[in-house]
Amino acid sequence: MNKIFTLIYLVLMAHNAQAQQVLFKETFELMPGLNLSQGWSSGGWRTSEMYNLYCSYSYVPQYKYFAKVAAISGCYGEKGGPRNNSNVFCYTKSINLTSVQKGAFLKYDSYFNRTAVNNIPERATVEVSVNDGASWTVLQVVPQGNTVDSFTTQYVNLSQYLGYGNVRIGFRYSDQGQNQKLGGWAIDDIELFLPEQKDLSLEIFSPTDSLLAFAVVNNTIIHTGTVLNKGLDTIHSFVVHYKRGSSYVLSDTFNAIIPPLTKFNFTHDIPDTVFQTGKTNITAWIVVPGDVNKSNDTIHTYVQGAHFMPKKVVMVEKGTATWHQFAPMGITYFNMLHYDNEANLAAIHSTDPMGYKAYADYFYDMNYYSGLYFMIDRKYTDWGMLFSTFSRHKQHFGYADLELHGGVAGNRIDIGVTVKPAIDMTGDFRLLLLITEDKLSGTSPYWRQMNAYAGGKWGPMGGFENKPDTIPAQDMQYDFVARKITPAPDGSPTFATELKYGGNYYKKFNIRLEEEWNRNNLRAIVMLLRNDDTLILNSAKLNYFLNVAGDEKEISRTGIYPNPANEYTTLEFEAKGNSKADVWVADINGRRLLSLQPATVNGINKLQIPTYNLPTGLYIINVLTGEAKHSLKLQVVH
Repeated sequence: MNKIFTLIYLVLMAHNAQAQQVLFKETFELMPGLNLSQGWSSGGWRTSEMYNLYCSYSYVPQYKYFAKVAAISGCYGEKGGPRNNSNVFCYTKSINLTSVQKGAFLKYDSYFNRTAVNNIPERATVEVSVNDGASWTVLQVVPQGNTVDSFTTQYVNLSQYLGYGNVRIGFRYSDQGQNQKLGGWAIDDIELFLPEQKDLSLEIFSPTDSLLAFAVVNNTIIHTGTVLNKGLDTIHSFVVHYKRGSSYVLSDTFNAIIPPLTKFNFTHDIPDTVFQTGKTNITAWIVVPGDVNKSNDTIHTYVQGAHFMPKKVVMVEKGTATWHQFAPMGITYFNMLHYDNEANLAAIHSTDPMGYKAYADYFYDMNYYSGLYFMIDRKYTDWGMLFSTFSRHKQHFGYADLELHGGVAGNRIDIGVTVKPAIDMTGDFRLLLLITEDKLSGTSPYWRQMNAYAGGKWGPMGGFENKPDTIPAQDMQYDFVARKITPAPDGSPTFATELKYGGNYYKKFNIRLEEEWNRNNLRAIVMLLRNDDTLILNSAKLNYFLNVAGDEKEISRTGIYPNPANEYTTLEFEAKGNSKADVWVADINGRRLLSLQPATVNGINKLQIPTYNLPTGLYIINVLTGEAKHSLKLQVVH
């Protein structure tokens, strides 16, 4: 998917319109045409619906598609105007603050990805002038949004400018002279308002994610939260209450210095015990003496009880292609996910020698996803948020354990799956079997990999910055390549409409082992998909199930030392008998640099591996015995 990073106009919004007097407000909805008007001054900014200001199609969560915004786009040759936007500025009409007393706050929504080229990021600032624009003072250097491709609410204190009769608020964007296709900035819903003397807002009370709301019955959940001081007075103490349904109240007092427009994170000291399966509603609220604005004091959430916590394994599907210049990022990120986490990974190629049209078309039909994109548990994730989103999904409830067994019978692959639910649930549940293959390569020009990272112009990327912009086919090896998904990419037909705790729901897959597949490099992945919301509830895999007896188990005792290493490191691993092990050192892109086949004895084995010829960098040591395979990260420093 081609991401568009739009410079979204800074949004100023009042939290409680009834309690706060609004001094200035702008939503851009009434501005005709593309140019800012109605008292605004601008050079390069435009106003329209967001889709009309984008370089190309982009996924914009949490925003109204047809709402008008003001924006400066960082793209070139398309809707955003010329590139090299080193100083693009707009500012409001004059605002009179001569009679305003006590204070004034600016609240805005900002859509700013802070894209970087050559390690130099875009810059956005909010500024103020009190002399009709003759000079400007920076009030805020705008941070990147909390979530890529989404609006984030920001606040600025303008109280020091009370008494001035000609206050103008400016919004300045710079691509810092990079002359590249960048993100830009967009803003909307601007408000300058008079704050209350005391106004503490409960912004967050966990769980905020429904998939983090589960606990085993008779176990506890710890509630955390965030408050924001939206008033003029510094807060020194507040109380957080919560209750389960209509039961008793649990309270905790916090003594903390919270200046105006400052957030404070807290952990409630009284754990929440989950007494039963199913959902229990939670009401949380804060109390501050003198706080007259009660509309932002309360949050409603819930917890859910389960019979057990299934082992959650995150499924990551990646769109890619040899012709895509940013595909090396996907290769690097998948290697990082594979070696640092337990994850199920699938690279879905389109229109190249590894292309899988039906699989690629499924995601394109879903929401026009194409090119390079990432789906975590079948939910789109921007590349900039891949690892943080993955970390959050690792903590999600898995709904059911998936037990796999199987292997090859002649030219067929038989995989059996047993689904063991942790809760009772209804819906459109589907089971999918996915076969992936590692170490694919070819000799034709179509196996060459385009590389935008050549020369380091997009920063370091797993060594691809040291490779040419067209990497020869003989220097490329492709892993996690999707070879077969059955019964279909969407999992149809339905496997079950009801899954209950205590039940064992079985399905057997039988597919052809294609001649071009290398049975030594295959993985079998099973996904439990809830089609109602297109969410992969859980996944499981058999690693290299055709050349390792049974499931690939982790070696019970494996380590390397010293790490980091200079001249050598020692690999320590456990084997089950007198045999041989395969040990190889690979770079982060999976290329083998050193291979060894030491004899093993029953018990702990030690092997010294020379590293003096390896350049400083990150490597992976792999050890494969007859019982198991494991990969360890090694850093070499000279």
